[in-house]
Amino acid sequence: MHLIEKTKQLFKEKLDTISQLDFGWDNRLYDFYLIFGQNEENKSPWITTNWESDFEPYFNLLIKQTARSNDSGIRATKYKPEKRFSKKDNKEFIYHSSIRLGKLKWDNKSHGKWTTPDNIENYFLNFELWTPTWTICDKRQSPPDIYISMTNQRDFENKLDIKFGYFIVVAIAKNLQIDSKPILKNLSERINSKATIFKTRKWGKPEKAGNWTFSNWIQDTFSNGIYKGQSLHTFDFGELEFEPVWEIIYRQK
Repeated sequence: MHLIEKTKQLFKEKLDTISQLDFGWDNRLYDFYLIFGQNEENKSPWITTNWESDFEPYFNLLIKQTARSNDSGIRATKYKPEKRFSKKDNKEFIYHSSIRLGKLKWDNKSHGKWTTPDNIENYFLNFELWTPTWTICDKRQSPPDIYISMTNQRDFENKLDIKFGYFIVVAIAKNLQIDSKPILKNLSERINSKATIFKTRKWGKPEKAGNWTFSNWIQDTFSNGIYKGQSLHTFDFGELEFEPVWEIIYRQK
């Protein structure tokens, strides 16, 4: 190997090492948002018309600013109710079976598969977007440029006492230098979120600040256990202490 080629190779290896240190699973830094949605079920983001008008346009503004937007992948889980009869006493009961959605991308065809028309009884559980896909992230050993998750806070029979109807997590890698606050503020105004809050956080570093504790990676952020070790639904929503740990981007009017 010629000296120039060898020098180039050593330089590339050094850059790869720096990249892994800065953008690896533990250390990559993010703009980290939590969005608490309204309780009314007809305002849920997984209802097709709501998604198309109130959510997708804003998330699309974020995703299209990345170099890997065409490599985005979606995971979603929803169920359909089925009438069944028990073998023991032949009594009828409702069983919720998982709906196979196939491979999902960030496009209208896939959105049509995982969203739910408001005139059917399917139960939506959760949604997860990775840009680029989790397989690419695993291959390059770095977390996604953008991560978005949405979780239904209701159970199958809608019996839980919930303080907000859905819970959204948005994480945008700092090095992308995307001006995300105005976009997510506009989204929050559009849906009149109960609250939208912001902080910076590393993808895989556990942290505790005030009453807030994050024990796992950003992708493991749920409404249960992150505030005083309990479900957020056990507290009066108006009494949750966001500041100074969080910056409040928007609050319900």
